[in-house]
Amino acid sequence: MKINGLDPRLVAGLYDQQRELKKPAAAKSAPAQGDRAEISAAGREMQVYRARLQEMSGVRADLVARLQQQIADGTYRPDAEQTAAGIIAERRLNGLV
Repeated sequence: MKINGLDPRLVAGLYDQQRELKKPAAAKSAPAQGDRAEISAAGREMQVYRARLQEMSGVRADLVARLQQQIADGTYRPDAEQTAAGIIAERRLNGLV
């Protein structure tokens, strides 16, 4: 739609006024002093568990040593059914099966 006879500066000024009115009130006011955040009890508990997990080793040294010795001796005989059952159980935990 074309409107003839209006000063373009007046139209631009109206748009600027509308834009100012639509700005959030928080942007116009000074920032709040003393903002703070609190961690819930569940969040603190989660932090404790994460710290404990980071301290734990993912390697069971005794099992690794025993398996290395069995392999070196030639006595390592993995059970195929037990291996397959472990894979299936892990996939069920991950929701893949």
